[in-house]
Amino acid sequence: MNKIKIALLSLLISFAGLIAADDHNQYPPTFSMEGLQCNLAEGKDMDDAMKVIAKWKDYGDENFSAPYNAWILTAVYASKSDFPFDFAFTGYAFTGTDMGKVNDDWVNGGGAEKIGSQWEAITDCSQSLFTVVQARQSQMNFEEGSNSLMAIQTCSFREGKTGNDLAASDAEWNAWLDGLEYNGGVYRWWPGPGSPTSFEGDFYLAMGFESHEAFGKYRDDRMNSARAGTMPEGILNCDMPRIYSATNVRLDNNPSSE
Repeated sequence: MNKIKIALLSLLISFAGLIAADDHNQYPPTFSMEGLQCNLAEGKDMDDAMKVIAKWKDYGDENFSAPYNAWILTAVYASKSDFPFDFAFTGYAFTGTDMGKVNDDWVNGGGAEKIGSQWEAITDCSQSLFTVVQARQSQMNFEEGSNSLMAIQTCSFREGKTGNDLAASDAEWNAWLDGLEYNGGVYRWWPGPGSPTSFEGDFYLAMGFESHEAFGKYRDDRMNSARAGTMPEGILNCDMPRIYSATNVRLDNNPSSE
């Protein structure tokens, strides 16, 4: 559970797709992400879950007072010890305040009572919050209902390195990724309320890929760069990535809906 505590996503988090970076801001964009790690009840399957999620989306379209995007993650390349549940739900908002608005809309508008009871009848989920920091903005084109891939790693700072080194490191890695024509986003998920106190890393690193071919090309490019000695110096120790299929179930990028 600690290897892949997904609450979401921003995020996607190259899948958040919520706002662009502000070149005049010294700090990278941040998002709020919540995630549910869910097991299906006996006799239930993903079709049952998706039927309830469709009802949740309809409710959100009518009642959510802040933009909120969501994806369903299912394992592609991951061991059962790293992904000991059937699927994850990740939801993204601009800010913690917006996340709070959406959750209040869910509870106070009757969604939690009506649709939530149906959800609880077919799933058993845990839930947590994350702060998502965008290290690289995604250039992928998302559509509601689209599918893509997400790679997630648990990372810790190397000895002598801290968060103060991230900006310079991001600049180097983004320049290298530009050379690879990588169009996905890169995000750091910092665990928040509901995350296990036994978490041993500093954060999760999430990268988006538009297809299996794109992920395969990235692996080839990393190997070729390592052989040529052109890969940037790292400041992190990260474990083996787990790869997930990400299906968008709600896409709301319009700030005017606030």
